[in-house]
Amino acid sequence: MALPRRTAENNLLAIAAMVVACFFYLLGDSLVKLTSEQLPVPQIIFVRGLMTTVLVAGAVAASGALAGWRHAFDRPVLARSAFDAVTTLLIVNALAHMAIADATAVINSVPIVATFLAVVILREHVGIRRWAAVFAGFAGVLLVLRPSGADFNEYGLLALAATLTISGREIVTRRIADEVPSLVVTLAAVIVVTLAGAAAVAVTRVWVTLDGRSLAMLALASVMLFGAYHYSVVAIRLGEISLSAPFRYTVIVWGLVAGYVIWGDVPSLTALAGMGLITLAGLYVIHREHRMRRRGRG
Repeated sequence: MALPRRTAENNLLAIAAMVVACFFYLLGDSLVKLTSEQLPVPQIIFVRGLMTTVLVAGAVAASGALAGWRHAFDRPVLARSAFDAVTTLLIVNALAHMAIADATAVINSVPIVATFLAVVILREHVGIRRWAAVFAGFAGVLLVLRPSGADFNEYGLLALAATLTISGREIVTRRIADEVPSLVVTLAAVIVVTLAGAAAVAVTRVWVTLDGRSLAMLALASVMLFGAYHYSVVAIRLGEISLSAPFRYTVIVWGLVAGYVIWGDVPSLTALAGMGLITLAGLYVIHREHRMRRRGRG
């Protein structure tokens, strides 16, 4: 089933899908962080992945998208799945050892990192204002991570590395043909992520007996992951990224709320300033890229 043309109405739907996806990601990340207090990260990724695979496979069968299962082996779909697997390994490890608000803020510096990569790798021209936004964004990341401070958490580097894999994931998502069902893209991703979790379990050889609480939390986390994966794919494919992407920053606010309510985390003024810089810089980069495209120069 082909996706509809990108229209004004579809752009609004894409924005709504992005907000919903970010909300699901935050809820799922909170559950994963709670579960990581009892279970090793590879086991979390593997068990949650198995549960999510069952959910997505059921949705694929129920929706009739199963007819397009062969598209799961398309190169862009496989590439996106690989990026998702690496991203998951990085993010879950970061979440297990960081305050959720800090990890969320760093991960959402993706537009800033993507702009930097466009210059370094693709040799794109970037004006002084976008360069200023990039430097401001990286300054925000440094304020959140506090690399020279006593409370520096080296796992923040994993969250920063995840911004690279997320950027790659979003680029290849745009190259997936419109006729490929989004649920098939989602199914391919969760299968590859689950296999990555299984490989990590085999390498670490650590397995903890699952109790009812952990199983319930991972089951709920798998539902959240299913929703987050699906709606993030829909948001990117249905509308213009420049319009839906700014709404990813709502997750930083939700991360602050979850961190305070669940763990009692109160970010320092320095960290809050960093989160603000990341958000403003990211929004400006997205705004400038949108204007450049409309002028036919980017």
